[in-house]
Amino acid sequence: MVAEIMPKDINPNDEQLAKTAASSENGLSSVTSQVVVGVSHAYVCPKGKQIWLEGIRINPKYRRMGIASKLTYQMIKHGKEIGSNAREAAAITAHGNIASRRMMEKNEFHEKAKWSYYMGYKKNGQQANMNGLTIRNYVFENNQGNVCDDDTNAICGCKNVSFASTEDIEKIITFLSGSKTFISGGRKYVQSWKWYELELEYSKISDLVASKKIIIVKTEDKQEIEGLAITNNSLHKEYCAGQNQMEDKEQKQGSNGEEDVAYDDEDSSLQIVYADAPTLASLENLLVFVVRIVLSSSLFDRIQLFTPTHTNHEFYGISEVLAKFGISKSESFLLYTRSI
Repeated sequence: MVAEIMPKDINPNDEQLAKTAASSENGLSSVTSQVVVGVSHAYVCPKGKQIWLEGIRINPKYRRMGIASKLTYQMIKHGKEIGSNAREAAAITAHGNIASRRMMEKNEFHEKAKWSYYMGYKKNGQQANMNGLTIRNYVFENNQGNVCDDDTNAICGCKNVSFASTEDIEKIITFLSGSKTFISGGRKYVQSWKWYELELEYSKISDLVASKKIIIVKTEDKQEIEGLAITNNSLHKEYCAGQNQMEDKEQKQGSNGEEDVAYDDEDSSLQIVYADAPTLASLENLLVFVVRIVLSSSLFDRIQLFTPTHTNHEFYGISEVLAKFGISKSESFLLYTRSI
């Protein structure tokens, strides 16, 4: 969406807009002149149920004139034309962006959930005073129960943490259905900085499991799930030990015969797009598993983690736990939604 100001759009009673538009720099004195003052982007999410709004940018000289609200209206209108089944419009804004929050609320959006975003680096000075080797020693020395004795670099069947299998699908649905974290997060997960609804349907969870995007923590008797993480790409084909080269090659082939490359703009980041760890132990186990993937791979140099903000996390100090693994908080976001 592009917002333009043309001479016919200028209300002569709006002295601020008229003065700004007629300045020598903008040159709107002629009938044919116009100037772009704002842009935005609307995306109709899978199955056409949600219109995702993002990237509203207004020329500073034209702010506080209602242009962002007009763009929002047009994005929703355009989205409904494309996705006739759309029932919700949604957007994310930084917790500290007061102007954006006020604009959303002015346009009948309501705060749906709070999310936190964390970043950790494999090495160099951005690793919260812990380089890759230090993290490796911490993980392996303090979590021996989750480390394979024969090969500390291999990602293999750990004691309580593993990639989910088809046998776990019903348990995953049961776990998320009763998860306060899942509900507090608006029942969403993240894809390419868009917050999508995570439908607790067998087929949806089955797709995520089949592509090895779900990592689970089980209880000691391995009967129940006590924590899980969803990643943004298929990790299994690159990291599971005991996989022979032929199997690995076949798993990399997509249906069109081309290699399924899942690394786009975030190609050097391993993203956890939903983290649900109700206890300190389940969080640490998930982190051990994920950090080991990063340390053992040349593909990743950092971890990005998105998680709903929930009181359980605050209770055991999720930021303090993540910091031990070199992962620190970068930003807090508010998810806004509106029925349409």
